[in-house]
Amino acid sequence: YMAKFKLPPVSPLIGSNLINYFKIIFNNRISLKYYLNIFITFLIILLLTPFQFIDYLIFTFKLRNYTIKKDPIFIIGHWRSGTTFLHNLLCKDTNFSFFNTYNSVLINNLYTSFLFKTLMHLVMPKERPSDGMKLDVDLPQEDEFAVSNFNDLAHYLFFYFPNDYKKHYLKSIRFENSESDRRKWIKIYDKLIKRILIYTKKDQILIKNPSNTARIKTILSKYPNAKFIHIHRNPYFVYLSTYKFFYELFPAVQLQKTSEETIHKLVLYNYKKIYEDYYNEYRMIPKNNLIDIKFEDFKDNPLHQIQNIYRTLGIESFNDSKSAFIDYINENKSHKMNTYKISKKRILEIENEFSSVIKKMKYSVPKNLEIIN
Repeated sequence: YMAKFKLPPVSPLIGSNLINYFKIIFNNRISLKYYLNIFITFLIILLLTPFQFIDYLIFTFKLRNYTIKKDPIFIIGHWRSGTTFLHNLLCKDTNFSFFNTYNSVLINNLYTSFLFKTLMHLVMPKERPSDGMKLDVDLPQEDEFAVSNFNDLAHYLFFYFPNDYKKHYLKSIRFENSESDRRKWIKIYDKLIKRILIYTKKDQILIKNPSNTARIKTILSKYPNAKFIHIHRNPYFVYLSTYKFFYELFPAVQLQKTSEETIHKLVLYNYKKIYEDYYNEYRMIPKNNLIDIKFEDFKDNPLHQIQNIYRTLGIESFNDSKSAFIDYINENKSHKMNTYKISKKRILEIENEFSSVIKKMKYSVPKNLEIIN
């Protein structure tokens, strides 16, 4: 299968520090054909290392007495459930700090972004092949890339090592190796959040990270008053769309040879486990700190749903940002959704694997899904 994401032969791990990079490389199996990629990535990290020291010094000084003024807001929900559009839209509220693509990948080089941002802009694709959503260095991005470039307890390591998807889930979401891993992870995560708040000079951060859907308990241990926006979509579409997304993304980022069957199993596993963990933990969130929205309702009337989010979570800046929201919604009106075909066999498999989630979310097989025998 072919990479639809056109990226140079380097890994998004270029933003890592050397120690973390070696840790990840030596603790995971790498296919021979990716050795050049590993070497080029290593050379780039080597070049970036002296500049990372600048960030290290600045943040060591600035973090000393820093406390977060407002609890973070987390957008959660599985990939391909509308999280990106929701994130991009809410980030039009200029009160929010967020991880952009540059900051998420080059988390150790924030204060030297003037040197490297243009280069990153030139080499990265301008849109996601899977759905045509715009990509840019300054656009909001998932922070799990920053997590993987800061330590090896990162769920997105399965992007690079897709055959080991179970290992990375259990290690960096369930923290099954040890309880001290959980404490280490949240400490690092807090440091990353503070870095971005300090760097962007804002009081509150808005985060979008599908992996966090299954980390509620861990996040609440540090931010008991954090707010959560959970967006969900028909699981049949989510499966098809996620499979397509990973199928097109992995060839550009993976460091292991994988197969279509592995991607299929990985999508089923991740979805099932993420929602198993979410439904086990979501009741820990204080009553007025969680809003649950359906992608289908959000797509039909985004502005109404955004207003509802602000009202439910007690965020006061809706009116100030309303015109920016409307502009962004109008800009994206022409965005076309993908259409899908699915076999009877796959439908039964999804039904079987996701049965409890399908029931809880009150979904059924979509009418507009083409079923082939």
